Amino acid sequence: MPEDFATLGDAHRISPAQASGVVCFGFLTYCLLLVIDSFPSQNGGEPILEAVDSLGDDAAIVACTLSRWKIPAQLISSPVGDDYYGERVVEQLRTSGLAVGPQVQPGQKTPFEVGIVDSSGSRTYFQRREHQVVSSLAMPSVAQLSGARMLYVDWYDGPEILSAVGRASSLAVPVFLNLESSFHDSPQLLDLLRHTDICQVSLDEPGASGEAVDIARGLIDRGASTVLVTMGANGCTVARSGQAFSIQPPEVEVIDGYGAGAAFSAGVIYGILNELPLDKAAQFATAHAGLKCGVTGIADFPIESILRVAADLEITASSM
Repeated sequence: MPEDFATLGDAHRISPAQASGVVCFGFLTYCLLLVIDSFPSQNGGEPILEAVDSLGDDAAIVACTLSRWKIPAQLISSPVGDDYYGERVVEQLRTSGLAVGPQVQPGQKTPFEVGIVDSSGSRTYFQRREHQVVSSLAMPSVAQLSGARMLYVDWYDGPEILSAVGRASSLAVPVFLNLESSFHDSPQLLDLLRHTDICQVSLDEPGASGEAVDIARGLIDRGASTVLVTMGANGCTVARSGQAFSIQPPEVEVIDGYGAGAAFSAGVIYGILNELPLDKAAQFATAHAGLKCGVTGIADFPIESILRVAADLEITASSM
């Protein structure tokens, strides 16, 4: 165990008896990941190098990852259908160790996504999500949130998100909000940020631009306590009022960047719940996200492997 992370030894790691857990709130989508070498020209074709079952939305990936790390996690989600894709989703959640599975709604079509990743690290997706599924995402109850260590939400999961973060805030439950690249103009941004403790944004998406520290400063000024800016191969910048630093990612051969943002989120949450300083939590998260890019599908690395990689990542102070 690297000395910097000694408090994460087996004798000190959070156990289900020591924590009331994390509530992850969002849609459930079956995702078929296809790995190719490069996209073909129109009317052309390309061999599929690998095909893997996965999940298409970040809340479910975060919940599965935390559960595998023995952090109690509850996924509050839209139901799945009683179809093939629903069966695949239920199986993935079951094998991750989540205690409660999704509701199965007879006659409903499970949301379905095809994600395609190529050797450059680029990713493209095609998605089917019907209106009845969007309207079926019910806000977490007071009973589900009471005593939780954190609520994780993605901004794109509909109007119930604002109600959920407001309820969590009223119960003094910290909120982790993933804004992805919508840090300038996502709907109800100010209302979301005033309830947000940790806000994650991405500069590694189409249309995203700006200086990481400037983006972080702007989000902190609008209410967020801590801002995480992920930048793909350029690592991440993490900021709190008066404190900012950047971390370079590990060198990996990129196979699949799908879900790297969720891998980063899960890593930060794990570090914070284990009471790591923010820089160490971010080191752990950056290592995990980098390692994830070297495998297809949802990452499943032992804690010790992530810690060894994290200990070698350089931290550079930034000016706020």
